[in-house]
Amino acid sequence: MASAAASEGAFADEEAPEVTKQSSSASVVTRTDAFHGLTGSQVEESREKNGPNEIPVETTPLYALFLRQFTGFMAFLIELAAIISISVQDYADFGILCGMLLINGCLGFREEYHAKKSLDELANTIESIITVLRDGEAVEIKTTDLVPGDVAFLVGGVVISADIMWLRGDVMSIDTAALTGEPIPRKYPSEEYGELMLSGSTVKAGECYGQVMATGTNTEIGQAQADVMKDKAVKVESVFYQKIMLVVQAVILTSLFLVIAVLLVLGLAYDGFEDDAKEAVLSALSIMIAAIPIALPLVLQVNMALGAAYLAKVHNAIVTSIPALQDIASMSILCSDKTGTLTTAKMSIIPDSVFVADDFERCDVLLFASLCSNPDKKDDPIDRAVLQAFEADEAGKEKLQDMEYKQESVIGFNPEVKRTVGFVSDKNGKTWTIAKGLPAKVLDTTAGGVDSGEIQWKCQEARDKSFIAMLDQKGVELSKAGYKTIAIAVFEGDAREIDAPVFRFVGLLPMIDPPRDDTAKTINSLHHANISVKMITGDHTNVAKETARLIGLGTDIHPGEQIRSTVNQEQKKDMIWRADGFAAVLPSDKREVVMTLRNEYGVVTGMTGDGVNDAPALSAAQVGIAVEGATDAAKNAADLILTEPGLGPIYGAVLESRRIFARVKSYVVYRIAASILLVLTLSIVIFVTGCAVDSLLVIVLALLNDISMIPVAYDNAQATAKPQLPTASKLVLVSLYFGLAHTGLALIVFFVIDKDDRLNGNFYLDECTQEARAFIWLYLVLASEFLIFSARCGSFFWQSMPSIWLLASVLGTAVLGSLVAALAYNVPGSNIGWIWLFNIVAFVVVDVGKVWFKSAINDAPGEMIVGNDLVEVEEGKTDVKKNLEKKKRYGVHVASVLSPEDRYHQVTVVEKKRSILGKIFGGLSHLHISNYGFIRKQPHAASPVPAAPATSGPAARSRQASSGSFVK
Repeated sequence: MASAAASEGAFADEEAPEVTKQSSSASVVTRTDAFHGLTGSQVEESREKNGPNEIPVETTPLYALFLRQFTGFMAFLIELAAIISISVQDYADFGILCGMLLINGCLGFREEYHAKKSLDELANTIESIITVLRDGEAVEIKTTDLVPGDVAFLVGGVVISADIMWLRGDVMSIDTAALTGEPIPRKYPSEEYGELMLSGSTVKAGECYGQVMATGTNTEIGQAQADVMKDKAVKVESVFYQKIMLVVQAVILTSLFLVIAVLLVLGLAYDGFEDDAKEAVLSALSIMIAAIPIALPLVLQVNMALGAAYLAKVHNAIVTSIPALQDIASMSILCSDKTGTLTTAKMSIIPDSVFVADDFERCDVLLFASLCSNPDKKDDPIDRAVLQAFEADEAGKEKLQDMEYKQESVIGFNPEVKRTVGFVSDKNGKTWTIAKGLPAKVLDTTAGGVDSGEIQWKCQEARDKSFIAMLDQKGVELSKAGYKTIAIAVFEGDAREIDAPVFRFVGLLPMIDPPRDDTAKTINSLHHANISVKMITGDHTNVAKETARLIGLGTDIHPGEQIRSTVNQEQKKDMIWRADGFAAVLPSDKREVVMTLRNEYGVVTGMTGDGVNDAPALSAAQVGIAVEGATDAAKNAADLILTEPGLGPIYGAVLESRRIFARVKSYVVYRIAASILLVLTLSIVIFVTGCAVDSLLVIVLALLNDISMIPVAYDNAQATAKPQLPTASKLVLVSLYFGLAHTGLALIVFFVIDKDDRLNGNFYLDECTQEARAFIWLYLVLASEFLIFSARCGSFFWQSMPSIWLLASVLGTAVLGSLVAALAYNVPGSNIGWIWLFNIVAFVVVDVGKVWFKSAINDAPGEMIVGNDLVEVEEGKTDVKKNLEKKKRYGVHVASVLSPEDRYHQVTVVEKKRSILGKIFGGLSHLHISNYGFIRKQPHAASPVPAAPATSGPAARSRQASSGSFVK
C-alpha cells in the first residue's frame, strides 16, 4: 500500500488534482489521470517508496534443509540401529551406520537443494501480465511491477493483483469468493460495495480502467495472506506416492517379524545368547537395516522435481504441482479448445466475403466494427483482426475523418451474452450505439433466452423472415468453408437511455482462423499415445467440423444444445463418450463433458482453456491445461501452464511424464525386490545353518545399494504408448517375482556349492567360515546391483540401454565389492569369477522369466514411443481405418479406468513451525512429492491455503475430507 501520504502532485493530473480515500487499510493516494496514467519518473518514485507488488515467503534455511535429511521414519530406524550398536560397544558398526546416515544426508541435501532450486526457477516463470497506462501508452508489465497510482486495464479472467479503484469503463462483475466465501459475484462500482476492487478477487465479466491504490502486504488481503503463508503450507501427495509408502511400510513391518525370528533362532536354536549375545543382536539388526530403502523418498522426489524442470525447459509446459505429473502420465482423453490451440488465433478478415445489409456499404461494416473494438486489448484476436482490416480500408478511414467519430466507452465482451457494445459520438454531437458479436445475439439479444446483458434489443430485420433465411444461408455457407462470422448492428442514439431500442443490421464479417501447421501431426501423435482428442469450441458446428476435417479429427461433432436438451442421462453420457467434439458450447457444457468423462467413465481427463469461462472446466479436469496467453483465472485453475502455443507442448509433457513414472516405477520395483532378496536370503541361511554374514558387511551392502542407485533419477527411459496408471498392486507382484526368484537361485547356489568341491579355499556354510560369509556377501552385492538392469526395462533388458552414469555406478560398485572380498576377506579370484558367472546366469534367467510373468499378470509394457518427434500423418487414410483406430484407442481407455479412490490426491494444510526444531521437523511435509516451490513470491492471486471456498487453483479444487485435509 502507499505510505501515509504521497508527495504533493506525485500522481496528479496537474490541471485537476483530486484526492480519493481508500478503505480502512489504504492511505491517501492522489488521483491519477485515467487516460494518461503515470509517467516514468512517477513510477520509479512510487516503486522506491512502496517496493514490489509481492508477498515475501519465508524460505527454509540451508542448515534446516541439511538437518531435515536425518528425519523421517526410515532415517529414524537407522539412527535407532546406531544407538543400539553403540550401546553394545560395536564401534565399527556404529561408525558405518553414522557414515551411512551422513552420506545419505549429504547426497539427499545436494539433490534436494538442486531440485528445490529447479522448482524455484520454475515458479519464477509463472508470471502474470497486466496492461497499464504509462505516459499515455498502453503497455504490458508483470503484475509484480505494479505500483500505487498505476492505471490498470482489467478484463474478464484477470485475477486482481492489487487493491484497485474503478475509474472508467463497464460495471464490473467481480468474483470475491476467494476472499469472502460468497459464491455470487459483486458489482463494482455500486452503492453497496463502492469502487474499490480488492486484491485476490477475479474479474468474471466487464472491462474497465482502475487506479492501483495499494500493493503487496499493504493491501486489504495482503497482510493477512502473508501471515497465513508464514503459519501454514499446503501439502499435496499423489495417490501413487501414498501407495508406495504403504508398500514400503508393509515390507519393513514384514522384515521386522523376520528379524525377530532371526534373533530368536540365533539366540535359542544356535545358542547365540550364551556364546555371543552382542553378535546375535547385531546380525539381526543388520538384516533390518538391509530392508530399509532409506533413499527411496529422495529418489522419488528428485525424479519428480527434475522432470518438472525438464518439462518447462524443453517442452514449454509448467506444472503447477508435482502430483500433476501423475495425472498427465495417466491421461486418456484430452478435451481441447479450438481457437488458439488447434488453430493459430491469428484471425484475418476476408474483405471480399463481407456480407453487407441494405442501406450500408462494405466500409461501414469495418468502420463500425473498429469503433466497437478496444485497441488496448492487444491479445484479443478478434479486435486485432478488425483493427488490422480497418487500417487497410481507405474508404472507411476517410468516412471516420469526415464524421469525426470518437469512441466514448465500450461494454466489453462477456462470454454469457457473447457481444460487445460500443458508444460513439460524431462531429454533430450525436451518439451512436454499435453492437458486435455472435450473429444470433446481435440480431436479437433474446435468442437462446434472455441473458444478463445491460442492453436488450432486436434489429428491425429480425421481423423479416426472408432476411433471416437469407442470413442463415449465408452463415451456413461461410461456416462450411471454415469461416467464423461476427455480426455488426447500429442504433442511432444512446441505447442505454431507451427501452427496447431497435437496431439496424449492418453486416457480417467473415474471419478465417487456419489450423496450426503442426496440429494434424500432433493429434496423430496423441492418438498414437492412446489419447483421444475431443474438440470443445464455442464456434458454429459447421466451422468445427471443417476444422476437424482439416486436422485429422473425427467429424462426429454435436452442438452444445444437445448436451443441454438431452433428457435421458444414459443417452447423454453415451453421446459425450463417443463424440469427437462439441460446438457452440456454454461454459457449463464444457464442465459437464469433463465431469462425465472423469466420474462416469473413470478415465483421466484433460481440458485446455484460456479464459475465465474455462476455469470451471479446467478445475474439474484432472489435468487442467492453461494454454499460452491464458488469463490469470485459467492459470490458477490449471495443473499445466503452456508457454508455447498449440498442442505440441502437451504431447511433449505426456511423453516426459510417462518417462518420469517409468523411472520411478523401475526404482520402486528394484528397491522392494532388493529388500526381499537380502532379507529372505540372509534369514533363510541363518535358519538352516546358523551362519550370519558379518553385520558390518550387511550394513556396507545396504549403503552401497543406496549410493549406487542415485543415478536412476537421470536414467534413460522410454514412454509407453499406453497411459501410466497409479496402481501399486502389479508393482508389488513384479517386486515379489524378482525378490523370490533371485532368492531361490541364490539359495540353490549356496547350498549346492556347499556340497561341491569345485570352489577353492574354505567355503563351508556349516562351519560359517569367513570365506563363506564373504562369498554370500559378494553374491548379494552383485545380485542386488545387476537387478536394476532388469527392473528398469519392461521387456528384455537388452531392449533398453541404461544411462552411462547408471551403468558406471553399478559396475563400479560391483568391482569395488569384488576387491573388498578379495583383499579384505581373502576370497580366491577363481571363486569371485564363479560368483560373477552365477549372477550373470541368474540375471538372464530371471529377466527372461520376467517377460513371461508380466505378460501373465497383464502388465506387459506394450509398444514404446522412442524420442519426441511427432508422428507423420498417413496420407489418404480412410474413414473406416480412422474408426478402427478410434475403436482400438477406446479399448485402451476402458482398460485405463481408475478406481474412485484413485481419482483424487490428498491435500493437507499443515502448520509451519517457527523454532529451529520446527523448521527441521516441520519440513517433513515437503520431503514428499508435494507442490512446494510453486507458491514463492506472488502478487496474491488467491490465498494459497484453502481456508475459504475459493473458485480456482489446485487447493480450490479440493473437497474437504477432514479438518485439515482435502482431496483433489
